[in-house]
Amino acid sequence: MKPNHLPVSDSVPYFNALAQCVDHWGLVPEKTVLVRDGVNHVFATEFVDGAPVIIRISDGVVRDRDELLGELLWLEHLIQHGCTVTTPVPSRRGELLETIGLDEGAMHVCCFKRFGGRQLDPTNTAEWNDELFLKLGRALGRIHRASDQLQLPVDRDRRPWYEIKLGQFPDPLPEIFNPVVVDAMREFTDDCRSRPTVPRHYGLVHRDFHAGNFLVEEGKVQVIDFDLGCYGWRAMDLAVLLFIYYYYPSLQVPGACAETAGHVLAKLVEGYREEYTIDREQLETVADMIMLNTVSNYFLMLPDPEHWQTAMGNPHPHVRKSLAWIEQLWLNGQKLYVDLKQCQL
Repeated sequence: MKPNHLPVSDSVPYFNALAQCVDHWGLVPEKTVLVRDGVNHVFATEFVDGAPVIIRISDGVVRDRDELLGELLWLEHLIQHGCTVTTPVPSRRGELLETIGLDEGAMHVCCFKRFGGRQLDPTNTAEWNDELFLKLGRALGRIHRASDQLQLPVDRDRRPWYEIKLGQFPDPLPEIFNPVVVDAMREFTDDCRSRPTVPRHYGLVHRDFHAGNFLVEEGKVQVIDFDLGCYGWRAMDLAVLLFIYYYYPSLQVPGACAETAGHVLAKLVEGYREEYTIDREQLETVADMIMLNTVSNYFLMLPDPEHWQTAMGNPHPHVRKSLAWIEQLWLNGQKLYVDLKQCQL
């Protein structure tokens, strides 16, 4: 599930930007295909020498240039510290980010090496299993540990989780949103914003860590798509995967419940602790971090659930059912439960 909804009326500006940046990297247009659209458009293509790469084009309204440069600097730092993550490729001019001016506004273009791994199917227990969860925990722990050794330049820093444009409350509020639900969400979000940001507990996070954003090749996990990366609680990166596959009705895996979510969390934590520290206080916030995911999902998907139904592969139940489930959670004042008994607190 990708939180990417088109910020412009159609895809034409993205293709126009792509056409203008072909020479910047030496791309082969006839080998170029769109693989993901939304807040950014992602194309798979090749260099003229045959090397496979990914081109990502971002709307400048959603991501400003300095924020994107901060992401690219962060990725370079992670690679230098042994993390297997998306690798930026400079243009022929030596630029990590090229900006294309169009009538619709600025489009920011960057290039990444294309990993050889594949995405896994969360419904396939032969590959969605304890061994994988341990590896994912190690990958997250390594990323968080390395991130704590980085200080991004002030003018190229990432934003805190509540300031990223996709995470803000609409103002004015469109009529499609239930104002009672929104008021409850706002009160909860304000409470989260007021909490202490303790070092190691809080720092740079991926913020979108799910099966669509990691690949596996010969047993090795490759983490991709740091576009939503921001400053937040490290528990956020554990919560996204749990929310999507163990709570969100449209994408739940077979047997999903609080107990199975607790088992997955325990394995993630076990792997994480091989690379970095995570304590009881952090784990006790995972349920709240899952609730924050219901907030972002509600604001992202309710304006166009049919778009998301298609983008997510027409899951059952329909995305509309999941949005209704989110509304009911908040109307009832209900909190989601995560079974922590299996974690070594």
